[in-house]
Amino acid sequence: MKKLLAIMVLGLLWFNPVFSEFIEKSSIKDLNEEEKFEKLSTLKWQNFEDPKNHNIFLKKPNAEIYILESEYYLKGRKDINQYSWWQNGYEDIVNDLIIFTPTQTIFIEYKDVGYVTIDDWKVIKPVDLINEMREIQEAWKPELKKKGANYVEELNWVYKPTFDQQKNAVYVSYKANWNGKNGKYQSMQTNSIVLGRNGYLDISFTQKITNETSEIELKENANFAKEFTEGIVFLEGSKHEDYKSGDKVAALGIGGLVAGTLGVKTLAKVGVLAKITPYILKFWWIILAPITAIVGMSRNKKKTTRRRKRKEVDYD
Repeated sequence: MKKLLAIMVLGLLWFNPVFSEFIEKSSIKDLNEEEKFEKLSTLKWQNFEDPKNHNIFLKKPNAEIYILESEYYLKGRKDINQYSWWQNGYEDIVNDLIIFTPTQTIFIEYKDVGYVTIDDWKVIKPVDLINEMREIQEAWKPELKKKGANYVEELNWVYKPTFDQQKNAVYVSYKANWNGKNGKYQSMQTNSIVLGRNGYLDISFTQKITNETSEIELKENANFAKEFTEGIVFLEGSKHEDYKSGDKVAALGIGGLVAGTLGVKTLAKVGVLAKITPYILKFWWIILAPITAIVGMSRNKKKTTRRRKRKEVDYD
């Protein structure tokens, strides 16, 4: 098993040109605030100095994402990988963009898989999804406890998977209790899938919550994903409705993508922790969310209101 995992990891290294770039493979978790700032300040933070509302253009999906003055971000493989090493202890080989808001951190990945059909949305059953997610966490728990790691005791929807026909997007959000119902940690995971003509944007919103976080606050935080997605526009020729006969069609429809984003169907038969290493790069938040505080550069400014007012943006 160890040899197999080593081969898989080496395969990732071999086929990913990112590894040819210099990355400082160390952690900043044990550094003081001044030392952390010194490290992080070497990265190319966008919209940090002279911040303003503007659009980010993403070439691969041919899409724009609206950024508020209060937000800043990392864009570019080298900076994203270095940040991940310092923050998490491993390289981020999937995300194209990381956005830091006053309340959340947003991870954005574009998947060029082809046109995603929406016909299978009707087969989505939220109760089945949450039950399978719980079963997976229960299967992992003995091994995680044995290793002294944090484990999920309970999962519940903040809001169930919802399909926005106008935006061709799915939203889903859930919270987790760690190390027992009244354990030290809680976390909330919110995801959006935004469809284009040739693939989709997979967006994860992360935020630390506590046992004192109210249901109203959870709903407000989860709704942030919908507000954010209002500011995502696939440009002419790359919209979901621009599909033409003969275009590449993705292997999975939207229902399958939602299940995969939640980790079900893919991981149900994986078993104990020793076997899930190849999946951690994709599903790292399931295990690390309450342990890893998302670190960014602080402007020490007042937080702006949460509502993004994306609909006011003129994209013409």
